[in-house]
Amino acid sequence: MESIKQVWPHDLLTFNKISDLVLGENPLPEWAKDSLAKAKIVVVRRGEIDNNLIPVGIRGFQRNERLACFLKKERAVNCYSPDYFIKKQLWKELPPARQNIPQFQALIKMVPLLKGFKWGIGGSVAYEMATGMKIVKNNSEHISDLDVILSATKEISVSQARELLRKINLYGVHADVQVVHGQKGFSLEEYAAGRNKKVLIKTATGPILVENPWNFVRKE
Repeated sequence: MESIKQVWPHDLLTFNKISDLVLGENPLPEWAKDSLAKAKIVVVRRGEIDNNLIPVGIRGFQRNERLACFLKKERAVNCYSPDYFIKKQLWKELPPARQNIPQFQALIKMVPLLKGFKWGIGGSVAYEMATGMKIVKNNSEHISDLDVILSATKEISVSQARELLRKINLYGVHADVQVVHGQKGFSLEEYAAGRNKKVLIKTATGPILVENPWNFVRKE
């Protein structure tokens, strides 16, 4: 576990009681109650922390089961950042049957390819490693992506981005790579495609288009 100093989008936060969440006017749906009964953990969303309320989301077992809410900052117990899962190789703690599904096998093969980058994993793959819940899907209805969270500290060219994406997408699972710095982030696929002069950047206050995404995301 990591001590909580500052949280960023894609981090996973644990807490003790449902009352630690600020839910707004609507009661929790049944799927959310079921999910939180198994693991009191939420994912940090983009957005400013106002009044010590961290923007977070509850996720369920299905793709459409998502609920935005807030977690009282002083109630956050532990934090899993995306790179934590890679440093600790937490896939090894899953049952062998889960380790053998394509997403985790692809992740294992991807690790040496991303040597030299600061990176981590998010989405359903990270959530399953954090909770032990069988969240990653690999069936006829849905195949879960590998949500790769790549730090913007090492800038790469369009051609280098294309080659990197080619290599990490050789294992039958789509790698959705987000380049991030703090609250800002952009899709490496969009950057690598090079179809437009401007790339969409996600920020705490909404999306914008910029010509040089690497420089923009690193600005304080």
